[in-house]
Amino acid sequence: MYDISDLLRELLDRYSNTSDLDNEFRRMLRDDPNLEDEYAEWCDERGYKKSTGFRDFINEIVESQDSFWDSYQEFGNNI
Repeated sequence: MYDISDLLRELLDRYSNTSDLDNEFRRMLRDDPNLEDEYAEWCDERGYKKSTGFRDFINEIVESQDSFWDSYQEFGNNI
């Protein structure tokens, strides 16, 4: 059993927000029917479309991280 959210976070850490992430996840889905089934269920549970769910999830993570750093800097904390 896969934790799709964790898997996508790991891919984001490994490939950053690039087309390489998309390509690797799609390859994984093609190579593993069980992963594809679990991904479809994951999308269904979260209201994502199967065709764009992983990308929507990744974009939400990136936007959340950007929002955190924007707030951090807004309060005078500069790195």
